[in-house]
Amino acid sequence: MSERLAQPLLLGGLILLLVSGVQAEIPKDPIYVKTSNGWNAAYAHGNAYAEFRVIGNGAKLQDPYHILLQKGVGMMVSFVDKKELQNDKDVLSAHAQWEIDYWHQHASRVESNNRADLIGTRKDVKVTEIRVYNDKGAQLSSYLIGLAAKDGVFALSISPAKKDIDPLVKELVSSFKLVPRTLDAEETKRLSSEAKAQR
Repeated sequence: MSERLAQPLLLGGLILLLVSGVQAEIPKDPIYVKTSNGWNAAYAHGNAYAEFRVIGNGAKLQDPYHILLQKGVGMMVSFVDKKELQNDKDVLSAHAQWEIDYWHQHASRVESNNRADLIGTRKDVKVTEIRVYNDKGAQLSSYLIGLAAKDGVFALSISPAKKDIDPLVKELVSSFKLVPRTLDAEETKRLSSEAKAQR
């Protein structure tokens, strides 16, 4: 989706939310608001939402769940319900293991590495580097960023995982936060106002 087309669609979605009033349904898809240097994003689930910033004017929205961050680097946005995970005491580790288990079923070899160096002192976020190999040795790599929520994990998956995008991952991690409010029309209006102030 071109940026030119994405902006009116997103603005239209915001207007629809605002016109519908406080009874408006919580958006099912992530929403994005253009800023002077990228996009502010919000993804609702239940009575909370995750917010994050996609920094850089080169970032292009493909659809609500897929973003081309820069040439050759993509990101997928998702939410995994706690019911899907085996351990609800440590949802971040359970989420990373859930993802690794999935790849074990579809690849010849899987390697993973906890990247605590990319999160600083935060305990509500986990970054796992995952490398997947097929039987011919070809490799797929990604950074899996999980943000703990009451009923599951918000996730950003960035591929490929390589050292030169570590600063980009750190920026995303620093902006990736859980907001304990419903993403209703008023909250959407507030986010839109904040984005306008950043222009």
